[in-house]
Amino acid sequence: MTSLVRSIWGEPEERKLLFKIDFFVLSFVCLQYFSNYLDRANLTNAYVSGMKEALGMTGHDFNNVNSMFTVGYTIAQIPQNLLLQVIPARILFPVNTLIWGCLTMVTAAATHVRHLYVIRFFQGMAEASTFVGAHYIMGSWYKDSELGTRGAIFSSSAQIATIFSGVLQGFIQVPLAVFIVSWLQRPSTKNLDQLHGIAGFRWLFIICGLITVPIAIYGFIFFPDTPETTTAKYFTEEVGLAFILFCVP
Repeated sequence: MTSLVRSIWGEPEERKLLFKIDFFVLSFVCLQYFSNYLDRANLTNAYVSGMKEALGMTGHDFNNVNSMFTVGYTIAQIPQNLLLQVIPARILFPVNTLIWGCLTMVTAAATHVRHLYVIRFFQGMAEASTFVGAHYIMGSWYKDSELGTRGAIFSSSAQIATIFSGVLQGFIQVPLAVFIVSWLQRPSTKNLDQLHGIAGFRWLFIICGLITVPIAIYGFIFFPDTPETTTAKYFTEEVGLAFILFCVP
């Protein structure tokens, strides 16, 4: 069987498969990690853009909010990644992404720092599988020689999210924001701050949540799970041939 596969499997076929893996696997884990760090960065940007005063935060409140996220993240690390052995990644990853995206939008409604404690704790739990789980998935799809570049691309998506969050908050606070949500524009509106009576920092959470939800939907539709369990029609046959070629003696 292996000799037969080798006779019909060549470099063009391998390049085609690698492109598909990049397009469907790497793209989703990078977008997921991007939204993960976008969620983390937006809290800091919101804090210096009016959230501190609006929620009456004092002393160590901001550090406590971050600590609650870390506690949830730490508690869920092992259980979340054990769930990957039971629940398909094509289900678990998008569900977690959808949860933290919705919780990000819920943060816009917070009126007291206690609300942030609860929200950030559960956000930490939802985000716990992202880093380790993504490397597990990438390790199942890529050869050792391919992992270095993909790992670097994956990690850089977090830094891009941090930058993007700051830029987005700036757009919300200045007149350029009207171009982002022009369909909400009114003649007297110069930025998103206080648009429809909603503070600018709350718009940050709403917009970041709206960015995250489509990423989860994309995962539900296109993320192929692992090579051993994938049912994705766009490369099931190719994955089977590659598995025989590289894994069967």
